[in-house]
Amino acid sequence: MAEFAGNLTERVRFERRIESWGSAADRSDGWEPVGERWARVEPLDRASQSALLADTRHSARRWRVTLRAGLTLSLDMRMLWRGLALTLTGIEDDPAQPGRLTLIAEDFGA
Repeated sequence: MAEFAGNLTERVRFERRIESWGSAADRSDGWEPVGERWARVEPLDRASQSALLADTRHSARRWRVTLRAGLTLSLDMRMLWRGLALTLTGIEDDPAQPGRLTLIAEDFGA
């Protein structure tokens, strides 16, 4: 476990979208913090991307993020890392590695 902890060198923050309604029925979106974790963030090369993307024009930059479990994360959240707001497109809890989560995060450049 110490070897795993030594690889968690990047600080990431997770946020959930919240909606609020103003007095004139104006909707405004915001983000509320869910939590922060130390993580390992590594780029996904084109060869390791899903076969489902093979037939689409997909220009997003993608990262594999590994962190300790403990947060309840969902695909409608975003991850903040090094000034980027990344979209979570995959969350995997691997039973072979208890206590770890593997995420796929994408930067769509929005």
